[in-house]
Amino acid sequence: MRENGYSYFKELHYQKDILYLYNCWDVMSAKLIESKGAKALATSSYAVSDACGYNDGEQLPFELLVCLAQKLVDNTNLPVSIDAEGLYAKSLKSLHQNAQTLFNTGIAGINFEDKKSQTRNYELWDINEQSERIQIVKSAAVSAETQIFINARTDLFFKHNNHSADLVKEALKRAEKYAEAGADGIFIPGLTKLNMIKEFTDLSPLPVNIMLDSMNSVTIDWKEIGVSRVSYGPQSYFQAKRILSSNIIFKV
Repeated sequence: MRENGYSYFKELHYQKDILYLYNCWDVMSAKLIESKGAKALATSSYAVSDACGYNDGEQLPFELLVCLAQKLVDNTNLPVSIDAEGLYAKSLKSLHQNAQTLFNTGIAGINFEDKKSQTRNYELWDINEQSERIQIVKSAAVSAETQIFINARTDLFFKHNNHSADLVKEALKRAEKYAEAGADGIFIPGLTKLNMIKEFTDLSPLPVNIMLDSMNSVTIDWKEIGVSRVSYGPQSYFQAKRILSSNIIFKV
């Protein structure tokens, strides 16, 4: 079985220290992040798409995503996790094929979301359908003779504006089913109420990943709340754009 950093990457989710992922969008940003002492690299689909001139939501050609994954693996010694959205799949067959193609690059993990891609309405896959999709992604890793950390993302908290205890329970049901299907972690972007995040982490069967909604959120003691992994998402990209725009001066 190919060594791609999966074991080390998985262990990082069970350490005393929080796994912070300052998401990259190209080789340059990845090298800068690695030089600052990062333990792993992860991409943001929004940042990657925007940097390449595309909208988020699987508008970036899949071939470019695969190319980026390969470039990142070739230019770092760290495990690489790719924000694969829904793996651009229109069928279960294409899901397996796309997953295997991406896994052949040597990445260690992916974010795999339960939001249906390219639909007019904000729709999520049925919990059983998404569980089957996770099983297929796991089987694709076997076909690629590798192991992949599947960070199962639920978009429940983006779909619904009213974040209630019932919605947390619904998310926990998805976490339980996704864990049974073979997911390694659960990603709950959009949930920002600390008491609800704590409710979720107390009962989650998987290491919990949250996404910062602002750069100020880094001051929160996430470990005390039970979080294992903190992603900057597009915030790191937005910060880089602000710094660049404030330093560009043209002489006329």
